[in-house]
Amino acid sequence: MPPPSAELILAELNGQLAVLEGARAELEAGWVQGGWWSVTSADGDHRLVTGDAGGRPAHVDGSCLVGALARGGPYVGRAADAVYDALWASQGQAAQAAQAAPGGLPPVPAPEVRQARVRMLTQWNDQAGRTREEVLAVVDRAISATIMDLMSAPRPPAPADAPLGVHAD
Repeated sequence: MPPPSAELILAELNGQLAVLEGARAELEAGWVQGGWWSVTSADGDHRLVTGDAGGRPAHVDGSCLVGALARGGPYVGRAADAVYDALWASQGQAAQAAQAAPGGLPPVPAPEVRQARVRMLTQWNDQAGRTREEVLAVVDRAISATIMDLMSAPRPPAPADAPLGVHAD
């Protein structure tokens, strides 16, 4: 199987970064433990819900780490893997996910592996004494690692008809 194109690598990494940045913004706005999201019901009561409740709420009052990631769109899996690696790195451990070749993408883990990672991230978020600042620090680490990956990612070749040099306006 040929390696992914430069365009695909950039699209995946940019999508992953967008999910991570969106998750960070949601966590800053409101962080919860014991459920994926805090929502306000029609009668004004706040309640915690999980991803098992079906879908992603359109509006949340707060999110846990996994809930914030889950609202991110098509690159949620890669973003969750990046946060999982960032958590291990924050603990002084080597990354647990399979590493990519320089300038490439790590392989997509089996569904069971990704589920186990999500369960572990949920348990870590919900651990007694955990703080929003600790969660944000791990997300920041994942964002930084993704930016570093973007900086080392291959660039698509310039079109053959692209002029060389500096343009005068």
